[in-house]
Amino acid sequence: MSDFKEDILKGRVALITGGGTGIGKEIGRTLGRHGAKIAITSRKQENLDAACAEFEKEGIECFAMTSDVRDPEAVEQVIAATLEKFGRLDIVINNAAGMFPAPIEKMSYNAFKTIVDIDLLGSYNVTKAAYTAYLKEHGGCIVNITAPFEHWGVSSMAHVAAAKTGLMSLTRSCAVEWAPLGIRVNSVAPGFIAETEGVDRFSEKAADEMDKALKGSKQDIANTVLFLVSDSARFISGMDIRVDGGATIDLLRMPVV
Repeated sequence: MSDFKEDILKGRVALITGGGTGIGKEIGRTLGRHGAKIAITSRKQENLDAACAEFEKEGIECFAMTSDVRDPEAVEQVIAATLEKFGRLDIVINNAAGMFPAPIEKMSYNAFKTIVDIDLLGSYNVTKAAYTAYLKEHGGCIVNITAPFEHWGVSSMAHVAAAKTGLMSLTRSCAVEWAPLGIRVNSVAPGFIAETEGVDRFSEKAADEMDKALKGSKQDIANTVLFLVSDSARFISGMDIRVDGGATIDLLRMPVV
């Protein structure tokens, strides 16, 4: 559920990468419920078709097209098709990501590169293409989905931490360069979010530990994105918003006395 008015994004168009499943799908649904027309992209057509069918049952206008964010030409084609379909592009959500837990010693060179290519380079490709095709002349909002790993080491997640920390830096650089053009760029760093593929891929032992931790929902992330792309956040740019219930500030895990 959302506390925002249902029409706060009326007349706007949002593109969500990785929008067929998980957090990306929930972001698309939430933005759509608040008036936006939705374009979603990912590598699997069946996921996109299923998501669009759900959205349309709720009265959300949806367009879906497959792409691999690592391929700049494919990304440009999606953005061109979105503009042809809806005539504008106001919001870009860089959500597409790869993730699998693996210690550094067991991770291949290509495995590390793959995650960086999807999470960081892929987000750059989408951001640059959207800027060139529409945002440069019309302004808009970009939200990058990151992870709260920038200040400490993370076991079995070196590839994701490196890529997502780079994406935070890219967020700030874009925010600074494009502020005069009316483009706001922020990022959202989810903590442990229940019922997501990322959490499900951890080992049973790690999952047991996660069960003891504070978990959020996909809706928590979607609501934060909704705020950031709304006019209520018109003076917020270059920020990374952690949505983790405060988990990452409790580094010592001290018991409450």
